[in-house]
Amino acid sequence: MNRFGESHLLRSGVALATLLTMAIIARPATSAESEPAKPEPVKRIVAWDVPALSKIPAIHDTKERAAKGMRAFFYEGADYKGRPTWVFAYYAAPAGKMPEGGWPAVVCAHGGGGSAYPDWIKEWNKHGYAAIAMDLEGHLPGGRSHGVPGNFPPNAGHENAGPARKDWFGDRDLPDNEQWFYHAVADVIRANSLLRSLPEINPNKIGLTGISWGGTIVSTVAGVDRRFAFVIPVYGGGFIHESDNPGLSQWFPPKNMTAAQFLDYRTKWDPSAHLPHAKMPMLWVSGFTDPVFPVNIFAKSAKAAGGPSTMCVRPWIIHAHGSGWEEAWEIYAFANSIVKGEAPLPSLGPPHVDPKDGLAHVTFQGNVKKAEILYTTSSGNWKQRRWDKLPCRVAAGEVIASKPLPKGATVFNVNAWDQRDNLVSSGLVDIEPSK
Repeated sequence: MNRFGESHLLRSGVALATLLTMAIIARPATSAESEPAKPEPVKRIVAWDVPALSKIPAIHDTKERAAKGMRAFFYEGADYKGRPTWVFAYYAAPAGKMPEGGWPAVVCAHGGGGSAYPDWIKEWNKHGYAAIAMDLEGHLPGGRSHGVPGNFPPNAGHENAGPARKDWFGDRDLPDNEQWFYHAVADVIRANSLLRSLPEINPNKIGLTGISWGGTIVSTVAGVDRRFAFVIPVYGGGFIHESDNPGLSQWFPPKNMTAAQFLDYRTKWDPSAHLPHAKMPMLWVSGFTDPVFPVNIFAKSAKAAGGPSTMCVRPWIIHAHGSGWEEAWEIYAFANSIVKGEAPLPSLGPPHVDPKDGLAHVTFQGNVKKAEILYTTSSGNWKQRRWDKLPCRVAAGEVIASKPLPKGATVFNVNAWDQRDNLVSSGLVDIEPSK
C-alpha cells in the first residue's frame, strides 16, 4: 500500500519511538586508561514549537518534477513571514507485502546544495523501508544527479518556499523563524509527523539520516524531536565552531559573528546544545580525512549524544551524497538491528594502552572477525593528517595490538569488522606524551 489518503482519516496519535538499548561503542580512554568526560553542553534554547510541528501537515499534490515510482508533493512546514511554507518532497514505500504493523520508514535530509533525491529513497526501499526525501533549501529538484528527473535548472525556487541557505548561518541577523536552519530543522520534524500519520507506516519504526549539512541538521533534530527510533548523521555533526577547517571557522569569531550572535548559534542551532537530549541510538558515519567536518569534532559529537552512539569511521569514504548512502552498508545493518530485530553491530569498550605489555587493548561485545589500529604521528589540520595502520589480533572478547604504537604517535583509533564486514570504530584516543 503506497498512498496518502485524506489527512482526517490518517492516524493522528503521535507515539513515542521505541528506544532500543544497545551496548555501543564507548567513550575512549587515554593511554592512562582514564575515560574522558563528555563535552560540557551549553544551556540550550529550543527555538521550535515542537508540539505544533508534531501535528500532521497539510499535503499539496503537484506534477512538478515527477519521478517514476515516487509520489511528488508539497507538505506544509513552519510559517514564514505570516504563511506556511511548502516543502517539496518525494515519497515511496517498498514493493511487496507490507509487514505486520506497517513499513519501517526513514526521513532523508540532504546536504548543502542538494535536494530531494529519488535514488536515496530507492536505496532505502531496497532494504525494506519507506522513505521521504525533501528539499530543505526552498527549491525544486534540479540537475541530473541521483535520479532527479528532467535536468531542470538547479536551485529553482517556488512561490511558497521558505528561506534558502545563506553560507554558514549567514542569515543570523534575522529573527529566528526567518533563518534557514530554523526551517530546515522544522521541515525534518514535519516530515516525521507526516510519515507517522500514514496507514502503511509503523510509527514506532521511523528513523532519520542526513548527509553533510544534513548530518548537522539531523544531529540537532535528534535532541529536539525524540520520536525517532534511530538517527544516522553522515559526515556532518556538531561543534562546527571548533573546526580547524578554514572554510568553517571563518564564519565564527573572531572573523564573523558578534558575541551575542555566537551565543545564539551555540544555544539554538549547533547540535552540541541538543545532542545531550538525544536518547535514541545513533550511528555516526564519516572518514578520517573528511574535507568538511574534521574527524575530531565528529567524534566529539558522537560522545556528546545522550543515548548510545556507534561510530563507523572509514579511511576511504568520499564526502558525497551517493557515497553517503551506497558505500557504508553499516547504515542498513544498524537500522535493521533497531527496528527489525537483526543482529546488532559489535560494540567496543574504551581503548587503553596496558602498562604491562605496552600494547593497545580494547574489549568488545558481539562478533568481531578482524581489527586494526589507525594512528597518526601528524599534528595540525585534521584533514591533512596521514594515518598509518597497525595490525591487531582478536582474542576472546578483546582486540590487542600486534606491537606498541610507534614513538611520536599522537592519536589512535581501533577499527573492527564483524562477520558481515560491518565496520565499527572506537573513536579517537589521545596518546599521552611519555614523561
